[in-house]
Parts: sequence; C-alpha cells; structure tokens
Amino acid sequence: MRRLRDRKEPELFGPMYVASLPSPIGKIYVESDGERITRISFNNPGRGRGGRKPKALKEAVVQLGAYFAGRRKKFDLPFYQVGSAYRQKLWTRLLKIPFGHAVTYADLANNVGGNARSAGSACGDNPLLIVVPCHRVLGVSGLLTGYAGGLWRKKWLLEHEGVLPKELF
Repeated sequence: MRRLRDRKEPELFGPMYVASLPSPIGKIYVESDGERITRISFNNPGRGRGGRKPKALKEAVVQLGAYFAGRRKKFDLPFYQVGSAYRQKLWTRLLKIPFGHAVTYADLANNVGGNARSAGSACGDNPLLIVVPCHRVLGVSGLLTGYAGGLWRKKWLLEHEGVLPKELF
C-alpha cells in the first residue's frame, strides 16, 4: 500500500469523488479526495463531485473487483487515513496480516500496545474496509466479533480468503 504523506491534507468536509461497485456482500462505496482513497464502506456517502473520476478511484474499483473475483490478494492503492498515532500504528499492522490468515484482537494489541478493547475500537474506526483488512481480526478462540460492515460480511470475507471453511448450506 502506498501512503502519500508529502501532499496536503485531504479536504475533509468538501465533496469527495465517489464510486460504487456491486459485490457479493452488497454495494461498496469508495471515496477519494482526488489523489488518494479516503474511505471504503457499505454506506452511501451521497453524491460526490461531478466530472472525471480520479485515477486512484478507478483503480480502487478495479482492484476490489479483482479481489471479489478471486484474482487479487493484496491492494496497491494510494490512501489516506485520519486517526491518532495509535490508530495509525494499528492500521499499519493490519496491512501485515496476509490474505488467508487472521489474528486475535489480543495478539494485535500485544503487537502495537494497548489492550484488546482498544485494538477493537481502532479496528472499528478503520475507514478503509477490506483494503486495510480489519476483518482478519478475531476474538478469543477465533470467535467472530465486531465488524463495521456487519458480522455476516466479516464471515463471508474470511470464508472467501480461506480463513474459515465455507458453509455448505
């Protein structure tokens, strides 16, 4: 993942560029400040800026489509996340959890500091769902807990990645 830190801060309260794509787990909305991806979610952010879609936004849609088609395991997108130093550290650590693997909130907290509850809170505030893989974090003993997109989506993502066996029915 590429982080563009040398550039100006994104315009947080101005209209963003928005694209959407269908997926097996519902419509996904991708927002961009024109240079970087600033949010990926399942909630419609409303109407974005008009005009041509920025390259980063188009590339995010292509990469997410490839992920859902089983042709991509990592993302290479410029992105920007707003958060405390702790959240930034935790989100960076999430990027190191490989496709097909998972860690517990306690393991994540031990790695970056804090406790399982603070790790869970930071995961819940992750603005880049799927791309920064907070869905790869589980509760104690592999229990599915918390996901901003809903537990059913977390389960689907983990099944898609082979962390959990796919249900037959």
